[in-house]
Amino acid sequence: MKMNLVKFMKCKSKKYLVFVMLMFLAKLNAQQKFTFSTYHNRDSVVWYVKNLSQENVKLSAATLDLFYKSDNVMIWPYWYFGGNKNFRKTGKFCGEKNCWKYKSEIGLGLDAWVAPGDSFPIVSGDNYAAASFDTLMLANFELFWIDTNGISHKNIVMPPQSNGNCEFLPLFESAGSWKNDGIRLGSNSWYQLHEGSKKYLWGTNGYPTIAILFDATTLKPYWVSSVYPQNPAGRMIKDFGYPIDSQVFYQFNIYNNRYTGMQTLDSIIDGMSTGDYIAIVSYSQWSGYFANAANGYNEFGCLKKSFESIGFNMDTLFPGCSYSLLGRKGLAVGKAKFNINHICDPANFTIYNLKTAMISNAATNEMYDYPACYEKYIYKLSPYVPKPKGGLHQITSQLIAYPNPSFEGQWTILLPNNACKIEICDALGRKLFGNEKLSGLTSFELKATQFCNQLSKGVYVARILNESNQLLSVGRLMN
Repeated sequence: MKMNLVKFMKCKSKKYLVFVMLMFLAKLNAQQKFTFSTYHNRDSVVWYVKNLSQENVKLSAATLDLFYKSDNVMIWPYWYFGGNKNFRKTGKFCGEKNCWKYKSEIGLGLDAWVAPGDSFPIVSGDNYAAASFDTLMLANFELFWIDTNGISHKNIVMPPQSNGNCEFLPLFESAGSWKNDGIRLGSNSWYQLHEGSKKYLWGTNGYPTIAILFDATTLKPYWVSSVYPQNPAGRMIKDFGYPIDSQVFYQFNIYNNRYTGMQTLDSIIDGMSTGDYIAIVSYSQWSGYFANAANGYNEFGCLKKSFESIGFNMDTLFPGCSYSLLGRKGLAVGKAKFNINHICDPANFTIYNLKTAMISNAATNEMYDYPACYEKYIYKLSPYVPKPKGGLHQITSQLIAYPNPSFEGQWTILLPNNACKIEICDALGRKLFGNEKLSGLTSFELKATQFCNQLSKGVYVARILNESNQLLSVGRLMN
């Protein structure tokens, strides 16, 4: 692209100028195959994926992150599948302009055809606070889809009018006890970025460390000229097929003879360019014994300084049995992302996962959790229960319904004291059904046939009120 722009500046032909601009715009349009739209209704937001292509596509799965500031926000997949995942993390998650306390990592199963120009609902978020406002933002949206020829694809879903300036690469790291763990793109269902590691440095040779370097601009993997990957599979930058350019990694034992594995990692980090990313998964135990032994070879202190140069305090590892780490060269100590297994129980190794995103061209001294383009679409959520004139009214109980999810559109709903009315709404807040004859009942049998011939698969809201229309209980019904 840089070479094309140089030729563009030198060329005086108007026809050539038009041609180059058309090619440039075509490239951008080819990159953005999908975008998202939203429906914002006071205390809730529904996100839709929009098909910008000229072909019918079948949605098969999606991964995305949602960021918010209090635990009153609830995230709901718009469609229920048994494999859906929703992991809520607490911490400090930041972009260029905003920071958040909560992050929900969402994995969705999908099964829907979407025509060109059409949209399809994906996920919704609601503020269940009785008085306080909140804010909610979607980011790091990846979509898996199938074309009419049955070929599978994966695309980043960028916000509207992003013009291609929203590049990121999601990583999923798992420091488990098996060869199938390691570093992947986006989720544990994707292939390893080091497929060739399974037959090298395992078993009697010990448990290795995997390290992959990523260029800060292109987000492509590479190796430093001063350290050649020992594993031949890690050098297949030109002709390996998972796809091309993905199998570029280092693999070595930290605790080998005279602890030269520490020296290897130290040299790798030293050879990185400022701002470049490094993902590390290590299966080796860190303890005071190994630290003291390594100090005898003057390696431990050097490696500790190298870790600090990628934003990580090595003392955090003690005692630890395995860990996942994402750092950047030149990052301030404490800003690296990591997850450490301190339990040393092989049965629990694989639960210590780290899901992060690498942002192209981000400031070299920052570790952002998402690209800045998503910050243009932050939604303010009002309290679910408005404050009445007579004072604050609290919800008295959570909705209890079973089975939930239901696969036949039928639920038994337990009623709180003084219940008088029930309302069923769709995810957009539209009322579908109401019953005002609940007085004296302790439960209510709800069947889809009571208010429509067929209840489509999805998420619905049940609201139970007293005689004064005060909200007593609210919750989701999934079908």
